[in-house]
Amino acid sequence: MNIGVTGGSGFIGRAVRQELRSRGDSVVLFSRREGPDRRRFSLSEPLDVSGCEGIVHLAGESILGLWTREKRRRILESRIEGTRRLVEGISAAPIRPGVLVSASAIGYYGDTGDHVVDERSTAGSGFLSEVAQAWESEAIRAEELGVRVVRLRIGFVLGRDGGAMRLIRPVFRLGFGGNLGSGNQWMSCIDVADLAAIIADALHDPTLCGPVNAVMPEPLTNRAFTRATARAARRPALFHAAALPLRLLLGDLSHLLLDSQRVVPSVLAARGYRYRHPDPASSLKLIFAQR
Repeated sequence: MNIGVTGGSGFIGRAVRQELRSRGDSVVLFSRREGPDRRRFSLSEPLDVSGCEGIVHLAGESILGLWTREKRRRILESRIEGTRRLVEGISAAPIRPGVLVSASAIGYYGDTGDHVVDERSTAGSGFLSEVAQAWESEAIRAEELGVRVVRLRIGFVLGRDGGAMRLIRPVFRLGFGGNLGSGNQWMSCIDVADLAAIIADALHDPTLCGPVNAVMPEPLTNRAFTRATARAARRPALFHAAALPLRLLLGDLSHLLLDSQRVVPSVLAARGYRYRHPDPASSLKLIFAQR
């Protein structure tokens, strides 16, 4: 297949491009930086998706960084307008792509506490939930054009070459790691290699559509994640970061660290997906391996 990928130069996008090419697919890269080997990605004009048999939509403002009013605007606008311009491009294409795999996030479910949620669960509340809902609403419009749409709700992505682990790894290597808040909040993780494989499977499986939770089989608490990370780093994890200082220092960004996300992948489980990294320990071992 000839696959268009937005956000293809980012951490997840690079893994997706590698996975697709390993399966014999060709990749058309969409980027804000134009060049001979890429097409223009824009928030103001429809994308040129001609010749693309499938689309992977990953582009969006990073949620890392302090959530100022301007940062919130960019996070929301990049997802709404970027997806809207993509769907407009699909509508205008002489031959439309057959499938759109559009990124979303498990933030869709809000703070779940100890409650287990899956794809059948309702949306939560809070900024990240509002962003995910708006993002998915724009992607769903492609269904009206006869396009199969997979809404991929992505968990906390593990990988050594980008994402939050690029910031977390040196902290634990120096022995400064520790629980965040109570440590009882749940985390639902996914290794970047599995995420890329799930995206490739979604493109090629004509029976898969709707929401899909891209997470490992079992969530774990922040305390358990801290222990696993410390073991992989071969360092103690003694520095507890209390909830109140985190909230005062980070503001609403602290929700990323302190909210509970006990999300399970019921759709992938029912389809028998075989994980390359079924738990954080196997992924963290590679992240902290010496090169």
